[in-house]
Amino acid sequence: MKNFLNTIALMAVTSVVSAQGFYNKGSVLAIATQTVLTVPDSLVNTGSILNNGDLRISGAWINQGTYDAAGTGKINFDSDLPQTINHNNQSFNRLVISGTGDKNFLANITIESELDLQSSNLKSVNGAKIILNPGVTLSGGSDQSHVIGPVEIQGSGDWLFPIGNGTTYLPVEILGVTDANASATLTLYETGESLSGEIGVSKLSGKRYWGLSVNGGTISNSSQIRLPIFDEALLDRLDLLVVAGSDVATSGYKSLGQSALVGDLSLGSVTSTDAPTLKFYAVASGETGIEVFNGISVNSTEGKNDFFRIKNIELYPDNTVAIFNRWGDKIFETKGYDNNQKKFSGDSKSSGGKVPAGTYFYSINLGDGSKAATGYLEIK
Repeated sequence: MKNFLNTIALMAVTSVVSAQGFYNKGSVLAIATQTVLTVPDSLVNTGSILNNGDLRISGAWINQGTYDAAGTGKINFDSDLPQTINHNNQSFNRLVISGTGDKNFLANITIESELDLQSSNLKSVNGAKIILNPGVTLSGGSDQSHVIGPVEIQGSGDWLFPIGNGTTYLPVEILGVTDANASATLTLYETGESLSGEIGVSKLSGKRYWGLSVNGGTISNSSQIRLPIFDEALLDRLDLLVVAGSDVATSGYKSLGQSALVGDLSLGSVTSTDAPTLKFYAVASGETGIEVFNGISVNSTEGKNDFFRIKNIELYPDNTVAIFNRWGDKIFETKGYDNNQKKFSGDSKSSGGKVPAGTYFYSINLGDGSKAATGYLEIK
């Protein structure tokens, strides 16, 4: 098949059509339901294609005309050799990626309904991105099949960005997006640049970071971001891992906390506590030092500052915390203080009520051989 001058309809109850190379020159090509059109070489389209069947291409795809994404069919790029995809910033309804050769896409590709990553990678050229419209079904995604380059997601719900570096699948999730008009683009950076942190961060990943650009709508304050953990040899304590974020690519990272942790330092994921409202994100180790909040409002009706909080104390399970009044009498002591079940809320051992307002003193022994921390505590 070489030139098609008018309208070509490929249809049957079940039909299989093969063409070595395909050049649709200005014609309308309609592929009917249950029709399979296999093109072992390249397909050049300067006309219009409406696909309600199964279009399989093993060579280059050069779309200089129109591909009507209203068609319910799927297009499958399937080759063990590299393939070039120039879709001219248009949409596919259903896209399947198979074979083992990279699919190098030269312009943005929008997916309307389904992206099936079976094998091989979609590789961005010239900054082109994959755009997943609201409600897209995403299947597959693995070390063998992912997107190398930026991915944009639109709409509400839980977002999964199926990205990787060509050999390793490194998907990122943003959970709990409530704005139906929200859209954002995520990009993976593996440049070997050194990252530096500030608030709540002691070490940062030496492997990678991700950039997040919000294109429209908003990501709510109740959302969370989940980053993959892969071969993070620089970070030596799994329990300390947090998501860190910054508005600058390589510096100023602060902790966004850890609400969930899966796997280990070789393979897993960490989910933030705080919302992803910044521009760059990385896996980091949180600070190990304790921080003492030395004020208690024992009669607080709002549940704020109503106990003696010691940040990071749970990292030292063998700790002992004691509190004394101004005359040196011990009014509280516990082993394994945890800010939860074991905490000081101003209760008196002797009277059973609350201790009087005033200045008290604390001693915190971490149980790790370090010197006990001491200081004062104000109770109101």
